[in-house]
Amino acid sequence: MFTSVVSRLRPQLLALALQFNADRDAAEDAVQEALMRLWTAWERLAEEEDAERLAVRLTKHACINAFRQSQQQQTVALKDNAATTSEDAMHETELQQALERAVAALSPSERRLWTLFAEAQMSSAQIAAATGISVRSVSSMLSTARRHIVESLKKGGAL
Repeated sequence: MFTSVVSRLRPQLLALALQFNADRDAAEDAVQEALMRLWTAWERLAEEEDAERLAVRLTKHACINAFRQSQQQQTVALKDNAATTSEDAMHETELQQALERAVAALSPSERRLWTLFAEAQMSSAQIAAATGISVRSVSSMLSTARRHIVESLKKGGAL
């Protein structure tokens, strides 16, 4: 059933993604990302219409996330050019390592949600759709994870 729905929706989702991004490869990537997330939520969907609505929403979010990532990469490139001293580079490395330790110290459920939020750049609503957890619970767990990370960074002297 999933494959038949995907076969029918893929052209529509690609057309939608191309409205966000003229680069066909980037649009294909966004559609693929959306379909992977749709697959993870498939069993929780009651009807085919729900799958269609979710696929469109996931495609839009994947396009927006891709745009955000490209903006962040440009910002990182600018920051990399600005970080000229080895002292800055060492501090950045130490901060990154401290952040990785703080994230590793989170509970497995907090770490999972934090990874979806920070690395996959999913919104609370997207995380809720992908995990089956309510948006309110996701927001609460992300807030707790953020607080734990900040406390860990402060204890370690990184902040």
